[in-house]
Amino acid sequence: MSVFARNRSRQWICLLTVVTLGAIGLSTQADAAVVEGTPYSGTDTWMDDSCGYRTDVAATFSGRTSVRTGTGPATSFFFFTDNYSFREVHTDPATGRWFVVRGNGLFKDVQAKPVGGNVFEVKAMNVGQSFVVEDSTGKVAFRFAGAVTFRYLFDTGGDNVPGGQDVEFLGATVSGHDPQVSLCSAAGSLIGTGSASRLAGHPLGSTSSPLGYYEYLPPGYGQGTKKPLLVFLHGYGGTGDGSPAQLPNVINDAGIPLYIANNGWATDRPFVVLAPQHNDVPSPAYPYPCDVPFGGSCVMQLQHGYGNPLPAGSPCWTPSEVQAFLGYALTHYDVDPARVYLTGLSCGGYGVWESLGQSGATTVAAAVPIAGEGRPALGSSGCALASTPIWAFHGDADDVVNPAGSIDTINSLRTCPAPPAKDLRLTIYPQVDHNSWDHAYSGSQGQDIYSWMLGFTTN
Repeated sequence: MSVFARNRSRQWICLLTVVTLGAIGLSTQADAAVVEGTPYSGTDTWMDDSCGYRTDVAATFSGRTSVRTGTGPATSFFFFTDNYSFREVHTDPATGRWFVVRGNGLFKDVQAKPVGGNVFEVKAMNVGQSFVVEDSTGKVAFRFAGAVTFRYLFDTGGDNVPGGQDVEFLGATVSGHDPQVSLCSAAGSLIGTGSASRLAGHPLGSTSSPLGYYEYLPPGYGQGTKKPLLVFLHGYGGTGDGSPAQLPNVINDAGIPLYIANNGWATDRPFVVLAPQHNDVPSPAYPYPCDVPFGGSCVMQLQHGYGNPLPAGSPCWTPSEVQAFLGYALTHYDVDPARVYLTGLSCGGYGVWESLGQSGATTVAAAVPIAGEGRPALGSSGCALASTPIWAFHGDADDVVNPAGSIDTINSLRTCPAPPAKDLRLTIYPQVDHNSWDHAYSGSQGQDIYSWMLGFTTN
């Protein structure tokens, strides 16, 4: 992730929290006030794997902030500005190839207002030359100048004064063109693999498939040797009706299709990759509440308890649509039926667990569920889940899907007396939130799920 996103979403939020509360407190005490921030600058290094491959990043950044507050406790507001600039060098450690990301911009017209109780809503917009991407010769390969709007919620805890300690960050939303997608696309054209040229979309109705989908065909496909099949199940953000307008949600969401589209997929991997789109139909009014505090786990628990309805409405993947798509794939592609592998993230991870619970061992040689809730399938299928090799991934800071959805499920399966458990693996990334898939799919942390999957067949 670039400093544009990284610095804004982490360092800027921390700074904004302090300044926001101080400004809100000042606005309740005086007609107006100006808080001048001191200039800031620094350097940073990190590893980035959000585009599907690892780059080591070295960055410098600087800026200056200022705040002007408004009046009245009922209409507290302030205007926050941050003039910033940064430069990053991204290097692929495997090849030594590198590119530069640099930019400057202005966060301005930030407004805070009470939305109920001690909760304040803060809005900001980033404008300017957010970033440009240059190749190693200094030639500009891409310019991003789109405006991005941020919305943050803070709970002041009631102290509502400068320097107050009872502060809780409630979350953030971003609207506007995603700068990270643009960055990955530009970077892939400079140091990528060329995988995008092998990606094709098939909207619903253009084939006999029950779902719209994307296909990636590896080098050598159709030349006499059947290839292994890897089916990817997207998260909730990839849902759609399979139409030409909505099918791109699959590649604009996250994970393997995004990597392929941005030339971040290693073309020496032998898989035919198919990425279907979950049919986005209205969700039913569930007849009972869930009993878990994690929003994603709640939805997945309810869907399982309600019987994984389709077409009545399902937020996440259902076993029936996964099995129907697998049936289509096996009859329409030159793939080895003994080497069929299933993976997915978030709602897709849940779909992997649910599919394994119903008919996994008969069709799937190995599976990789990421950030998915597996306990409902465990409750229904029990030790039968252990008949398929599974490597589950989760971030220990995931606040959407409970990490216990992977941890408890794998640990329970490891105790199964019969049938004997196959290879069961669990990787928990420390201090990683819901997005544990970039680490898992890129292999940046040393886990090679692709070689592992290829070690199993259904024979």
